[in-house]
Amino acid sequence: MSRANVKDKRKAQLIAAALESIAKRGLMETTITHISKGAGMSRGIINFYFTSKEMMMRETLKTLIDDYETHWSAALAGASEDGRARLSTLIDAHFDKQLCSARRLNVMSAFWGHAATQAAYRNQLEAADARIEHALTEALAHMLGGSLDEARNAATQLHAMIRGLWLNFMLNPKEIERDVLAAHCNSYVDRLTGAPVRIVRDHIIARPAKPEMSAAEARLASAAKPKQPRKPKVPEPKQLDIEDLFGARS
Repeated sequence: MSRANVKDKRKAQLIAAALESIAKRGLMETTITHISKGAGMSRGIINFYFTSKEMMMRETLKTLIDDYETHWSAALAGASEDGRARLSTLIDAHFDKQLCSARRLNVMSAFWGHAATQAAYRNQLEAADARIEHALTEALAHMLGGSLDEARNAATQLHAMIRGLWLNFMLNPKEIERDVLAAHCNSYVDRLTGAPVRIVRDHIIARPAKPEMSAAEARLASAAKPKQPRKPKVPEPKQLDIEDLFGARS
């Protein structure tokens, strides 16, 4: 193996270790030591490839974005020229296992969370957002046949919907099915054209049952409830016979 290939392989191993550490510990808690141990390399080797942890994090985010764009671009390249078909292809690509995984979304969320204060992350993410929204806009403009502004606004809304559904999946990966999330997006696209809306089956996330209280806990809960004062009994009116009524007048 050539030196260039060895260098690329080691760099990829370091970035993979960084991704694993961020998914496990978060972005700020990840250290060079965590990454070096995860990759099985010394800190000195890391310093050879990256001048600082910050530069390594930028390269890690770039790798995430490159993988993301390569995936949806490849899917789009195999789609037909029909705008609706291209939208379905893009939507399905965003909710397959490669892009819609709890681990990947966890790492992406870490970078999204720091983008407000880190200009380098923000610039990388905004450029990636612009490219996917451009692809969505082209497909929507072809499908709707209206103004470019209308297609651009719809693309922004669809992209925001994808992000929100990604967040739902990240928080509940075992309860939410990917095809259901894709169906929600396709239903939104159908509404834009007035086409029959696809029915998305109900998807209920089961809540954990409340544990039963012990007898002692039940007594304590009952004692803690404020006792309501008893209402005084109002005596029922005495029923008079008809003879008593006329006898009172005489």
